[in-house]
Amino acid sequence: MATTRTDRKPAAKKGAAQAQQQDPTEVLASEILNTLLHRALVRLGEPARPAEIARETDDEAITPALARRQMETQSRRFVAVDRRWDITSRYLDKTRPMERILEELVADYGGPIPTDDVAGELGQITGRESVAFAESAPRLLRGGAFFPVAGGLAYGLRSWLLDLTSEKEADLLFYNYLTPDLLAPFRASAKGLDWDNAVEAAQAVVAAGGGQPVDNRIVQYFAWTAQGEDFDGAEMYARMATERETFLALPDHRWLLRESLAPVQAVWRTLAEQAALMAPEEPVAVEAAVPIAEVPAKPLEVTAEDAEELESYFDGHEDIIRVPDLLTQVFEVRPGGPTFAADTETLTIWLRSRPEQYVWVGNDRFRAPGTLPPYLGQLPESLTFPALPRFETADGEILDQMLSDEAFGGALKTEILDPIGQDVNDQEPAEVTAWAEGVSGESSRLRLVLKAHHKEIGTFPLAQVPPGFFPADPAIVELTLRDSHDGAYPVYVDYTVQLVYGLFEAYENIAAESGAVFTLAKTDDPAVYTFATEGETDGGVFVSPARMAELQTMRTELEEGTALSTYDIVRRILAHYPKGCPFLTLLTEVNLVRRTPRRLLASVLSGYTAFYARAKGWSFDPKKEPEGFNEDKAGFILSK
Repeated sequence: MATTRTDRKPAAKKGAAQAQQQDPTEVLASEILNTLLHRALVRLGEPARPAEIARETDDEAITPALARRQMETQSRRFVAVDRRWDITSRYLDKTRPMERILEELVADYGGPIPTDDVAGELGQITGRESVAFAESAPRLLRGGAFFPVAGGLAYGLRSWLLDLTSEKEADLLFYNYLTPDLLAPFRASAKGLDWDNAVEAAQAVVAAGGGQPVDNRIVQYFAWTAQGEDFDGAEMYARMATERETFLALPDHRWLLRESLAPVQAVWRTLAEQAALMAPEEPVAVEAAVPIAEVPAKPLEVTAEDAEELESYFDGHEDIIRVPDLLTQVFEVRPGGPTFAADTETLTIWLRSRPEQYVWVGNDRFRAPGTLPPYLGQLPESLTFPALPRFETADGEILDQMLSDEAFGGALKTEILDPIGQDVNDQEPAEVTAWAEGVSGESSRLRLVLKAHHKEIGTFPLAQVPPGFFPADPAIVELTLRDSHDGAYPVYVDYTVQLVYGLFEAYENIAAESGAVFTLAKTDDPAVYTFATEGETDGGVFVSPARMAELQTMRTELEEGTALSTYDIVRRILAHYPKGCPFLTLLTEVNLVRRTPRRLLASVLSGYTAFYARAKGWSFDPKKEPEGFNEDKAGFILSK
């Protein structure tokens, strides 16, 4: 059975120079991906999102991110239209002859195209309803340029078949662009095949291609030489095309065995991982016969279908998900687009209105329920104040009595308001705190001082951070912290317990156990802050290693022995400072022995005559210890 001669050159010669520069498997992977995405869009019958297109390919290695990346880089084949992706050919010159449109449509599909899909494509190209072509499409496809597959349910191009214009072998090879060198790799596999069982015989020839596509005319040449006048190219192609589990039809009349897809899918998986980490590209403008009309972007509306896709997107995600990423990945809205800012606000509001499904963690960040660290919202035990027994002297005098602020001297009243001295569960309202000059929530950076009990568990008290420096909402804000070593990790501002969590890695390179100074600085991104330390320490909070060891010994004795009053702890610490100890240093050391509120320490210092202030700080006079509590302060006792 003769077929029409074609002037199309063999696919093997296309882009040969370029292909030699690339890995053949990567080239094939890109080509097959283009084909599968194209066919998926044809089946969908309208512009679609990458997730829908990836699903329609029915290949788990093709992810939405990979589909999007491929379509972004194949602008002659795919085009972005109103947050969807489409086939470029649907937007080209509608005045072309119908026969030419049909031939290009089938050629672009690259294999037998279902008749119903042809009607749909003609409707897309001409702007008419596909039902208008339901009857005419089969009639047009019965023209001489096409041949039927599966009884006319699909059609291919006769130019894909072996051209039998001449039965002389030399002419036949010439008309089909075949040469002895092209046929040589397949001769051994083709020898002795039973072409009455065309599928198995064709499979053996295609397998000789070594995992690369094989021209259909090579396969049909060996069938023709074996069958002679009984050879029917259209029938043979149709039989191979219906064996979908064995053969994959590719553009330019080529075949690939399905079993050869494994290395191609491995390339896809690698590219999919890379695509998931890469920012989307703007598609390159398409050179078309008729310019593609600009479609005005519509304001974002979250449909039921969108809601389902968002839910699926969050499912399985353990990390934060940003609204800009959702707009790009799900809605095909790109940064810099005319509606991007408004769409960001719209989607943020929509997500925040569904807190059971999407957990807002500040700025444009959300999480799936149950993915925040479980320790958030809980005060670590090491930061709690222990319950203490009632302490009395041998004479029955009560120790550690809390006094009102009026009992404190002028300097002490100011020192207890120092943010460095404040801590979790022991802090002042922001409007009362004595912030350093120029420090406020509007500051671009803060100088902060780290205490030992926070370094130990990777936390930091919000008592040192003026309101407004971090985002004010929600109750738990997730931020990204970048250090000077290019490390980046999540930290959590927990307003419920007034702590920042997740600072273990930031503290790793800090040598001082207590008193290290570091800076936090804002960046252009309100969810990203930088962390830096240069080895500086704060004189009021720094504790030397030797002194730290002494205080830890005192703490161990206290935990293992009889409870000791705050009065006695202060007395023992001041014995180390005969010339006086500043209040902040004393507060630091007392808290290294046992967690103690500022006002309790200030009350002990103010209430007993044995404690007195000197130029360099507080001292203890053992000679005055018998005098006990200063009765002048009795009127300031808050509880007895």
